[in-house]
Amino acid sequence: MFGKYRILSTLGTGSSSTVYLAEHLKLETYRAIKCIPKDHTLISSPAFYNGYSTEAVLLKALNHPGIPHIYDIEEDDAFLYLIEDYISGDSLDIFLSHPEHISQQLIIHFSIQLCDILHYLHHISPYPILYQDLKPEHIIVCGNQIKIVDFGIATYFTNTGNQFQLYGTDEFTAPEARYGEPVTPACDIYSLGKIMAYMASRTQIPCCASLNSIIKKASATDTTQRYETAVDLKKALLTLLTEAQPQIPHLIKMIGVVGSRAGAGATHISLSFATTLNSLAIPAVYVASNVSHEFSSMLKYHKHFKEHNGIYHCKNLAASPTYGTAVDDPIDSRSIRIIDYGSLSPAEINALQGPDLLVAVIGGNDWELTETLAFCSRVASAIPTVYLCNYGNQNAARRLAVFLHKKIFCFPADADTYRVTPEKQQLVISICKQKGGRKSFLALIKEKLPPLSP
Repeated sequence: MFGKYRILSTLGTGSSSTVYLAEHLKLETYRAIKCIPKDHTLISSPAFYNGYSTEAVLLKALNHPGIPHIYDIEEDDAFLYLIEDYISGDSLDIFLSHPEHISQQLIIHFSIQLCDILHYLHHISPYPILYQDLKPEHIIVCGNQIKIVDFGIATYFTNTGNQFQLYGTDEFTAPEARYGEPVTPACDIYSLGKIMAYMASRTQIPCCASLNSIIKKASATDTTQRYETAVDLKKALLTLLTEAQPQIPHLIKMIGVVGSRAGAGATHISLSFATTLNSLAIPAVYVASNVSHEFSSMLKYHKHFKEHNGIYHCKNLAASPTYGTAVDDPIDSRSIRIIDYGSLSPAEINALQGPDLLVAVIGGNDWELTETLAFCSRVASAIPTVYLCNYGNQNAARRLAVFLHKKIFCFPADADTYRVTPEKQQLVISICKQKGGRKSFLALIKEKLPPLSP
């Protein structure tokens, strides 16, 4: 069987299977190969039907972006082999080990996606599917997208309840399943509620009372007190999202960042903008559009970048090189593009078109004041522009505001571009408000972020 593939590494080993990362030799694409031993204990268990694992039987009929696609099922005398999509990303437990990247908005965003996956599974015809093993290790974070893997104990559900007493980790399993009672889709709702509680426990800023109430209802011990369906839970989350999440409408689809000189920090600001917006569950992609080599250097030396459908992901950052017209644009139309222009010549600045908002990163040192003032005078007046002094230099920002007669924002001193802080979130939203000089352009929905400190 392995003649078609080159085994690259072991992705994981469990009590009943081993998963390998493999490369298809002809297609030159990555696959995950799950090897399940054909011992008599497994085959005689409810986890197997007619010699095939329920995972194989279930996955081959599923088609959802949050579920890995199964390409083939093969076998030999000793093993069954499931050849699946290779899902590149971090498991949720690893992702949550960086609490500075976790916000209430991101928890809601991830939970809504999990609701969609469960709704799909619970409405498969003719028999719905119970996943039964929702836990952080089985949830993969691919940028801003969630996928679930390992359907090893998932089963079909009938109106009489699931007859098999299979369940996952106690911490995330509904009490009725642990006590041997018939299980229903409400068990998966309970598990999702516990996942939400797990995520909420990892935030640096406590979640609001409304989200905690939703979590409590989803994970209620009494099934009659839980949300009846994944759709009901999703509706509650969407209602909370419109109340609590700062929204950037279609009026802002592209933000350009240009520096007053090389080294002013345009790349740093661009990366920070994309990272911060994504932390607020507002999809944003950094686009390298300058002639420097910062982006290629990041990919070469930063081992944590992972590519998925042409977009590179690292923590909350999604980034894309400039592919050109010969390659289909991989950026989703719903994402805000953060264009890193670097430093531009006067002619290039005058010819600049496209951004809905331009962030001008200006130098604050005394010896570059003349250069900074000349740069600000060249910035295209047709594009709404905000001015940003980098590296936490508040004194320089105040001094430049006097010279330019404009509001000058000051980006906080920032040792880690990928680290999201409340100060960064407040600043980015406050800057986006300035589009066109009127807050109405942003149309924030009941924004609850605290005001920016003076």
